Formats: sequence, C-alpha cells, structure tokens
Amino acid sequence: MSQIENPHLYILLLIEGMYLFIPQDDIVLVEVIADVQKVPSPQGEVGWFLEHGLESPVFCLANDLSLLSEIPKSSEYFILLKADPQPVGITCDYVENINTKRQPLNMQDVPRSMIIPNSPLKQLVFYKDTIAIVSNGEALIKYLNLQLERFTKND
Repeated sequence: MSQIENPHLYILLLIEGMYLFIPQDDIVLVEVIADVQKVPSPQGEVGWFLEHGLESPVFCLANDLSLLSEIPKSSEYFILLKADPQPVGITCDYVENINTKRQPLNMQDVPRSMIIPNSPLKQLVFYKDTIAIVSNGEALIKYLNLQLERFTKND
C-alpha cells in the first residue's frame, strides 16, 4: 500500500454490531448493497460489483471476521478496498466518515498478549461504549486471502 495521505480520515464500518475503522485512503468507493450482483460461488465471494469500469468480487464477513457465504439482511452497504489486480468488496450494515481531527479517538496498539498471527487487527479504540477494531486495506486483503483458502478447502 502507498503511504497514507490523510491519516486522520477513516471509514467506519458496522458489521453485525462490530465497529471496524479503515483508513479512507485504502478505500476506492462506498456503494449500496443493491449494486452487488449476488452470485455466491465456491470461491467465497457473495457477489460482484460491475460498475464504474470495475469488476470486483464482494465478500461478507461476520462480526468475528469469519467469511459468510450469504449476505445478511442487515447489510446495506459495501466498500471496495484498493487491491491489485482489482478492488475487493466487503459488505457492512452501516458506513460513516470519521475525521479524527474533529472527533479525536485514542487508538491503541494491540496488546502483545492479544496479537493473533495473520489477524487484520492493527489497533483498538474505545468507540460508542465498546471496543472497536482498527485495520487497513492491506491487512484486510491478506486476511481475506487466507480466509478464502480455508473456505475453499472446506467445500
């Protein structure tokens, strides 16, 4: 990933009650779930986004970050993460722009005892009376690829 140009700008996703912060610079766009062509496949994607000249797979994560094979009814949006060779989508229930200059957040590194190998978890932050996850596009893409390997082995 390239260097973050706006380190104070994040996109906040709500996924089944879990808050996930991602740097805005790691995201190509945010769209409504109606724009996903729902085509579940054995490769793990729940559909494809085929607009704006893009052909991007869309995946669905549960609040424990496991891969789901169907889009929950609560999912209203999806984001496209910057990735090579094409952006990759993740569904969510809610999305919001967060500017940490206007809304200061005390993001903390994950305690050493909580570090899990290959986890996309980079930092933690107390947000709306709960602990939220802070990640980035590169870590999420790497994590998704590992989940896809497990997903396809289980089929």
